[in-house]
Amino acid sequence: MNIKEKSKVALVALTDRGWDLIQRIGEGLPNEVTREFYIHEKAFAQSEQQVFSRLSDILPRLWKEYQVLIFVMATGIVVRQIASLIDRKDRDPAVLVLDEDGKFVIPLLSGHLGGANAWAHLLSNRIGAMAVITTATDVRGMVAPDVYARRFGWKVEPVDHLPVVNRILLDRKLLNVWAKYPLSTEHQTWVQDPHYRFLLESEKDLANVIIDAFPNSRIKADCLYLVPPILSVGVGCRRGVSREVILERIRTEVEQLGASVKAISGIYSIDLKSDEVGLIEAAKYLRVPFQTFLADELQEINLQEQLNRSNFVSEKIGVDGVCEAASLLGAKMGRLVLPKTKGQGVTVAISVESSLSWDLDPGIKTI
Repeated sequence: MNIKEKSKVALVALTDRGWDLIQRIGEGLPNEVTREFYIHEKAFAQSEQQVFSRLSDILPRLWKEYQVLIFVMATGIVVRQIASLIDRKDRDPAVLVLDEDGKFVIPLLSGHLGGANAWAHLLSNRIGAMAVITTATDVRGMVAPDVYARRFGWKVEPVDHLPVVNRILLDRKLLNVWAKYPLSTEHQTWVQDPHYRFLLESEKDLANVIIDAFPNSRIKADCLYLVPPILSVGVGCRRGVSREVILERIRTEVEQLGASVKAISGIYSIDLKSDEVGLIEAAKYLRVPFQTFLADELQEINLQEQLNRSNFVSEKIGVDGVCEAASLLGAKMGRLVLPKTKGQGVTVAISVESSLSWDLDPGIKTI
């Protein structure tokens, strides 16, 4: 079953029968899944779960904090409650609805990119509910490109090209794919899918799907990019710098490379910044991990790779530099492709995973 094992799931019920069902669902989820239970205050079942009086009071927070929302209540209630929160296919959580008897499970929103269809199949297998799938490609037994993107942890750009490309898949029963990077054994199911034809370099102009972290700004309407997260962003900053400033600096440098912001795999810094609100919030906005490293770890990389040295940083925190070393560690010792840049109290450096660094565009800035 293709779900994100480390997903954070909220299970919400209004009644005692609904509480019994979300408990049963929770018990059947993979151990790696973080699950939290919410029950209406009028229900009798109240133990360790979180109690609410109005769904509208908690839903905006759940929408931001959880990747999957599972409701046991009438579909109409959920539709009305989430209507004002719906944003984009690539940002909305997976939303599923079940009846109190657990006979049916409906993936209501984000069936592909959010994984709601995959979650519906999972719940169907675990509790015996019938998965009510209405997505056209799934009904016809085809795997859409955005489903493959989710399986491999890639992002889609631009999202508004998805309907056109999926319509081509439905009409022609075939999509042309060009990959900038070599595909591994992990991708063989896709390579062997009869509904996809993988192109040679000379055929790239025929592609409906392009696997590349550096999308062309003038992309055809019948084509979309699947963007692998290959860019590790190292950041150093003054205390108290805002999320907006950090995001602006990151966007500027990523765009300087000609890459998509969706290619960012994570934000990395020194452990002294582990509580830096601007960095934490920037990572949340980008929906990527925020990780810090010890000063000794960073200094070892600074010396080993002979990275740029800052006397000020060395005097203040005892390391020659933060962002370049952090980006390399985040990329698991890949290749530094954008050396440290400074501005607005923020330093940024970018590295790319070593397995893909050989295939970068020759014109991008590297050390």
